[in-house]
Amino acid sequence: MNGILTVKEPSSGTQPVMTWRTAWTWGVGAAVIHRLILLVWIAGVWFFIAQPNGLTRPHSDPKVPLPPLSTSLEQAVFGTWRHWDVIHYLNLAQNGYRAVDPGPTVFPPLTPALLAAADWLLPGGLDLAAMVVETLVFGVALAVLFQFCVVYYRDVRLAKRVVVAMTLLPGAFLFHAPLSESLYLVAAVGMFYWAIRERWHLAAGLVALATLARSQGVLLGGVLFLMLVQASWRNRDSWRARLDWLLRHGWSLVLVPAVFLGFQVFRSLYGLPSLDTVYANYSYVFFVDPLHGLWINIRWLVEHPATLLWDFDMWALLYMLVSCVVMLRSPRHALLPLVVFTFSHVLLFVTKINWVWGMHDQVIYSQSLARYSLILFPLVIMWVDHIRRRSGSLQWVIIFLLVVIQLVLSALNTLGGGLV
Repeated sequence: MNGILTVKEPSSGTQPVMTWRTAWTWGVGAAVIHRLILLVWIAGVWFFIAQPNGLTRPHSDPKVPLPPLSTSLEQAVFGTWRHWDVIHYLNLAQNGYRAVDPGPTVFPPLTPALLAAADWLLPGGLDLAAMVVETLVFGVALAVLFQFCVVYYRDVRLAKRVVVAMTLLPGAFLFHAPLSESLYLVAAVGMFYWAIRERWHLAAGLVALATLARSQGVLLGGVLFLMLVQASWRNRDSWRARLDWLLRHGWSLVLVPAVFLGFQVFRSLYGLPSLDTVYANYSYVFFVDPLHGLWINIRWLVEHPATLLWDFDMWALLYMLVSCVVMLRSPRHALLPLVVFTFSHVLLFVTKINWVWGMHDQVIYSQSLARYSLILFPLVIMWVDHIRRRSGSLQWVIIFLLVVIQLVLSALNTLGGGLV
C-alpha cells in the first residue's frame, strides 16, 4: 500500500493539469443537467402516477410548520422531496432549534443555516432556495473532485468520467435534496485537494466546515492529521524538526474539536435533550462499536437474504464491503489517507443501528447506508478506473443499469419511500 498522497510529478506522456475553468464547466454543468433531468422525471412521476392514484403524501405535521405548497406544480417540484430527514433540515432552516421539537436537533447547523440564508437572499420561498443551494453545492463538489483527479492522477479523462459517474450513482438524486450530502462531499474532497497542494490551514478549515455539516466530520480531522504527519516525515530529517513543522502547519486542526464541542454546548444552552436521548426516542436509533455494528448488519443480511430484492441499504452494505476489499488490492488506489477516509466512514456508518420504528425491542440493521455511501468518492474513482479498461459494450450496459436504478429509486422517493 502506497502510504503517501502527494501531487505526482509530470512524466512523459502525462496530460497537463487543467485549469479551474474546465473543472467548473464540467462540475457545475453536470450538476445542472442532472437537476433538470430529475426535475422533469420526478414531476412526471408525480403528475402521471402519484396524483392519479392517490399516492401523494403531503407533509402535514403541525409541529413542523413549513411553507405551504398550494399549487400542483409546487407540490410536484418541491413537495416530492419532503420526506424523512429532508423535513428535518427544512424545519431547522425555517424554525430553528426548538426544545418543543427535539427530533431534528441532532443535525449540526451548517446546512440549515445555508438554506435559511439563501431563503433570505432569494425570492421564491424556502424550497426554491434549497433547490438552488443544493444544485450549486453539488456542482462545486463535482468541480473540486474533477480538479482532485486531474492534480493527483494527472488524468483528465478519468476526471471527466468520475464527474459523470457521481451523477449516475443509484442514490445520486439525493445530492439535490435539502440534506448534508453535497456539502459534506465538498468539504471532504476539498480537504484532500488542498492538503495535497499543501494548503494545510485551508484544508483544516474545510474539515471544520464538514463537522458543522455532519458530526462525522471529526473523522476528516484524523485523516488530515495523518497527511500532516506524512508530510512532516517527508519534509524534515530530525524528530524535532518534524514536530516543529507539524505544529506550525497543523495547529489549525484545533478548530475541529472546537466546532464539535461547540455544537454540544450550543445544544445544552438551548436546553435540548442529549443526542443519545433524541436518537433513541425520536429516531429509534442506538450506537454500538464498529465491529459489533458490522456483525449486526451482516447477520441481518444472512438471516434475511430476501431483503436484497428490495432494500437498497443492503445493496449499499455489500457495495461498501466488496469495494473496500478491492481497494486494498489495488496499488493505484490503496493510498493510506484515502483508505483511512473510506474505512473509517464505513465503520462509522454501521455503528448506527436501528430499531423497528416506534419500538425499542426489535433490532434490525443500519438504515440509510445507501445515502451515507454517496460521499465515498475514493470508491467511485477506483471503480471508474477499473471499468474504463473494460469493453465499450460492458461500459454502456453498466451505465444503462445505473440510470434505470436511479430513475426507479427517485420515483420511489417521489411516492413516499426511497433512501432519505
